[in-house]
Amino acid sequence: MSNPKEAYQEITTRSALESSIARETAAMQQDLDLRLKQLQNGVSREGADAMLVTSNVNLLYLTGVIADAYLLVPAVGVPVRFVRRRGDVDEREGVSVRKPEDMPAWLADRGIPLPGRVLLEDEDISASDWRRLSALFRESLPGSGLLRALRAVKTPYEIEVIRRTALRHTELYRAIPRLYQAGMTELEFSAEIEREARRSGHLGVFRAFGRRMEIFMGSILSGDNAGAVSPFDFALGGRGQHPSVPVGMTGGPLRPGTTVMVDVSGNWEGYLTDQTRVFRIGEIPEEAYRAHRVALAIQEEIARRGLPGTSCGVLYDIAVAMAATAGLGDRFMGADRQARFVGHGTGIEINEPPVIAAGSRATLQAGNVIALEPKFVIPQVGAVGIENTWLVTETGMEKLTAAPEEILPLD
Repeated sequence: MSNPKEAYQEITTRSALESSIARETAAMQQDLDLRLKQLQNGVSREGADAMLVTSNVNLLYLTGVIADAYLLVPAVGVPVRFVRRRGDVDEREGVSVRKPEDMPAWLADRGIPLPGRVLLEDEDISASDWRRLSALFRESLPGSGLLRALRAVKTPYEIEVIRRTALRHTELYRAIPRLYQAGMTELEFSAEIEREARRSGHLGVFRAFGRRMEIFMGSILSGDNAGAVSPFDFALGGRGQHPSVPVGMTGGPLRPGTTVMVDVSGNWEGYLTDQTRVFRIGEIPEEAYRAHRVALAIQEEIARRGLPGTSCGVLYDIAVAMAATAGLGDRFMGADRQARFVGHGTGIEINEPPVIAAGSRATLQAGNVIALEPKFVIPQVGAVGIENTWLVTETGMEKLTAAPEEILPLD
């Protein structure tokens, strides 16, 4: 480079980038150390000697990467990562094994006692994997609940990642009106939104807890499809395009006089934010606008009351009571079948605890990240309502997603 000024600028820019990456790496490692320490404390409270972790989501939570591996976390001492495929991680960061049965011999060769009572991921691995791993230890105990409880309270670095994701998610939603063209089908509109998301770096993965939860990046529901019942546990399901995926858009045309509800997840760094906005094609009745205003009021009331220690069941009851007072109880969270929740935790998976649901005994904790989604279905019109991702702090709930909340025209 012949120009000394340009050369200096390039060096300065590169140095700033390297420093930024170094700070990010250090912050993430400090956070991973905190998560492992919290798990070790939990293992001790459960009266176990160790926990063995092998599912993708929990390995990501505890190590920052996904690999074909087993992470043995003792109640006291240094965790060991056993890696089945050498290329998955740097060998300095893991012990190479061919099968899980190799782990006891490796420990014995180094004079490390084999743990006796071990927690396993009872809800995250198959029954056959449970039996195989259980055979390695004297006693195996269920441990998925412990990790889900830990993951429900986000650590400082997780909160930072979720904040960044919420900003990018908001920018995606601000772009949605310009992606619409008259005559589009639900499928075509969804494809444009998904394309815009992927072009911005969206990872395209929608992780959900439970084997009966399947969807891609989210759903577009218009008209009567918003009230269609799905076998999956989403607030509003939709019929879907095919019996093999009975959820979401039908692919039918977007018609004047209806609403279009866009519920697409945000995932740019492995953590999910949830956000729903409603658009309209042509004119819609005042009834739809009124129901939308009630949904916004429910959201704000739950957020106002959402302090640490507040009962999730009580918050749900407040939402139901507000919908009933407005004369909209029979349209709240569905029509033919109503979802029995109005909010849920989110993080590495879209449906983490706690859940703001009927009869829930859970209470909010500082560090919970909650998707609040009060919604109504208006016959012949479609769905209205809102969904935002919120952080529970010591002083209340902080809204993280911030796209415009009014019903916006597409035409």
